[in-house]
Amino acid sequence: MAKKQGARKKVARKWKCIEKKDRRNLKMWAEGAREDVLKPHIPAYTDALQRGWRAERDYLTLVCNEFHARIPWCLGDHEEPKLPLPEYDQYAQVVEEELDKEELANKRLKIETMNARIGRWLKYRARRLIKPLKMDSARDPWAIYLAKLAGINAPPKARQAFQQFMHESYESEIAPVVQARWKASEQSSGELSSKKGPDAPFRAKVARELFAELPEGHQDGLHQRAKDAAQTARDEYTNAMKRGHSNCIDALGPFVSTFLHGISDYTGLQSFAVFGGPMPEYGREIRTLHVAHGFNRSAVPCSFPQWAKTRFSHDVLDFMKDYLRTAYTPSECTEAALAVPDGPDALAGAKYTLPPDLGFSNGDDDDDKSSGSDDASGSDGDTSESEMESGMEDVLGEKKKKRKAAEKDKGGRKSSANGKANGKETANTVGKKRKRPS
Repeated sequence: MAKKQGARKKVARKWKCIEKKDRRNLKMWAEGAREDVLKPHIPAYTDALQRGWRAERDYLTLVCNEFHARIPWCLGDHEEPKLPLPEYDQYAQVVEEELDKEELANKRLKIETMNARIGRWLKYRARRLIKPLKMDSARDPWAIYLAKLAGINAPPKARQAFQQFMHESYESEIAPVVQARWKASEQSSGELSSKKGPDAPFRAKVARELFAELPEGHQDGLHQRAKDAAQTARDEYTNAMKRGHSNCIDALGPFVSTFLHGISDYTGLQSFAVFGGPMPEYGREIRTLHVAHGFNRSAVPCSFPQWAKTRFSHDVLDFMKDYLRTAYTPSECTEAALAVPDGPDALAGAKYTLPPDLGFSNGDDDDDKSSGSDDASGSDGDTSESEMESGMEDVLGEKKKKRKAAEKDKGGRKSSANGKANGKETANTVGKKRKRPS
């Protein structure tokens, strides 16, 4: 029988495996029946690990419960359980053992130690299955979306040496030559170019030629400065990615709108997302932020949050807040608060401040941060609209009313002045008409 091409030849070990009881460390501690219990859980644990720490914790709890139900806790690491192992039923009632205090403490310690060991065993094998993107964070598309969430932009591409030359010396050394050659090219052709001036390819061509004429030491210096500038931009980008939650929360609306818009385009469904928790800029208060995409077919098309504002605020946002109060402890809310100075100068450095009568309330009113990215299709084509529905609407509305009142008052004074200038005769005429004949 012909051997398969590329098949590896099995090589017998030259040494025997050390028995478990004679080993000096815990390597390969799960070898045997313990590995048979844990190995089937590796794919599911890997999936849970990628979904977050809560999913990982919940699944690890199930694995540990099954392990201790099938492998007696009192066995030593080198001892194998009796086969076949008992079947596991996670809904079966656990029979408590009759143990004294010392044995019970020993059991708890051993189970806690084994649980930690199981977690490390699974995580090591799960991470070998996860293939991370081996890509620079500046080029990673997912990292670019996360950077948008943090409110920062990806660093620009590194300049080439001749581009660094243009960046440093364009006005003094390159621009005069570019203008002279542009005029010479127009004179040689005998026709005026339709372009207003030298375009980017023309300027780059001239810069390359001038760069090639520079001394070698000058060229090396430009190349090194371009490299240093690119490294500085990358370092600033990396540091900016480490900003706190507040910047991410502020950019969450536009970030999520991008995905909701794509979901709507590919599925034809309307979408709505709501987020909530202790937001730093509001101190320790539980707030919500929602993003909606799509309009209904009312006479005046409106989004889901706009359709019935009172009902939406009570049935959706208030209900969400009730749930969030059970998800966060007071200490977590306190840690989320931003440090704000006290006293009359607390807002001295603020760029914008609200009048005292138009400020946000401290309660759970309908002043939650929200962002809507809604689409509506009309006879004239598709239109899109983005709006922020929040307590700021009241503030902006009051400001608009005051501005209109001021314009109206100004217009009234103007018309009154015109009346005084040319309305004297009219007033006398009216007075004469109203005079009763004698």
